[in-house]
Amino acid sequence: MPDKVLGLDIQKETVNAVLVKSGFRNPQIISFACVPIQEADDDDQDDWELTLAELKETVDFSGAIPVVAHPASETSFRNLVVPFKDPKKIKQVLPFELEPMMMRPLDQGIVDFQLIEKGDKTRLIACMADISSMHILWDRVKKLDIEPEFIPVESVSTVLCLIGDPKVPDEFIFVDYQFTQSIIIFVTNRTLDFIRRIEYPESSDAERILLRSIYHTRIHFLENVNENFNPEQLFITGARVDENVHEILSEQMDLEIHETNLVERFSIKMEKDVAENWQPNVLDNALALAIIQNNGNTSFNLRQGPFAIKRRWQEYKNEIFNTLLWLIILALSFSSNLFIDNKILEKENAFLTQEVKQIFNKVLPGEKINNPVQQMQERIAILKSSFMVPGDKHSNLSVIDIINLISTLIDKNVDVRFTRFVAEGNEIHISGKTDAFNSVDIMKNKLENARQIETVSVSSSKKERRGDKIVFKLKVTLSDS
Repeated sequence: MPDKVLGLDIQKETVNAVLVKSGFRNPQIISFACVPIQEADDDDQDDWELTLAELKETVDFSGAIPVVAHPASETSFRNLVVPFKDPKKIKQVLPFELEPMMMRPLDQGIVDFQLIEKGDKTRLIACMADISSMHILWDRVKKLDIEPEFIPVESVSTVLCLIGDPKVPDEFIFVDYQFTQSIIIFVTNRTLDFIRRIEYPESSDAERILLRSIYHTRIHFLENVNENFNPEQLFITGARVDENVHEILSEQMDLEIHETNLVERFSIKMEKDVAENWQPNVLDNALALAIIQNNGNTSFNLRQGPFAIKRRWQEYKNEIFNTLLWLIILALSFSSNLFIDNKILEKENAFLTQEVKQIFNKVLPGEKINNPVQQMQERIAILKSSFMVPGDKHSNLSVIDIINLISTLIDKNVDVRFTRFVAEGNEIHISGKTDAFNSVDIMKNKLENARQIETVSVSSSKKERRGDKIVFKLKVTLSDS
């Protein structure tokens, strides 16, 4: 439900606006305005823009849902009977049914209809608004920077509000009594059944014209539409309504005369300063527009044809087309970049493959290339294993690593020369010559302190036969870790 609704009733002489705050129970009137159509002093000014300027000073309708009525004075109504129940079929044949009855060609008007009674022969009321008057109304609405979702017909919305009041009888007559025109509506079974528009000069005896029009309309309705129509009440509203009209209608007609007064009828709230200036007969039509927005429009909607609401994709089709065009361009650009990158990678791959083949042939001449990386890894593993200690599957030390370890551990001051080095499994047998027996013990102790060596034992230690050197043999056992 919208937070605020603006009902806008544009008359020939005035613009009536009512701003209503919606509620789950009773709506509340926030503000209203009755602004006369301004007359510009010179050609550079626009009558409607001057009127809007004064209207906006009184009513702040920013953010409100607008409902704008098409004037009943610019709308024609006809009662029809068609042999269809389906609204789609009725809409198709309606122009042909209306054409003999209308003064102007149907292509110059906007047509809608309201069902009265469905059956083998469906009764309905059709209305047609002159397309030129719709253009004038729509141009005025655009200058307000608003866009109503539907455009009902003036006065009809007020009758719909009365029909929604359970205290109102099922049959009644409604009169919208304005200065130069009146709208007479007959309601049967809480349904619009007949609408007539009459016009007269402002200076004429309008009450007498109105009485005579109601009388003749009632006779026509009884003879041609519904012979059982017997209303007991008449509801009246409009800017020309006063006490004199009430007295004349009460004296001349056998009906109870009631003011429409939607505020009192529906207990609509408003602040004290707003209520002091409220004019129900002038503002009922504008208020009714806001009420039917909350209740959902169930009657005529003249926003059709060139004024119909555009579908979202139609409204933004240019933007959508431009967006799709840019997406296609980006996709083509991305695809071309991928194609170019792929070609570059193919060339690089071919170059690297050729280099790998050349290196492979140098390292493994004569061997067939199947999986060069795997083949090279296997050959490296074989070469690496050849440097490991033979028979020791647990050690990660190569023979070179062990020799480097021993040479690092022996003190530089010890005069020693190795003559034999045998590695098998986790045992290493070392033979050599040194300068003293003490040097053999020093080497043994140094080697035992190494984490990689588990034990060191002196197999033999003796002085050589010729010379003063000590000949020794060491047995080194490597640790498993």
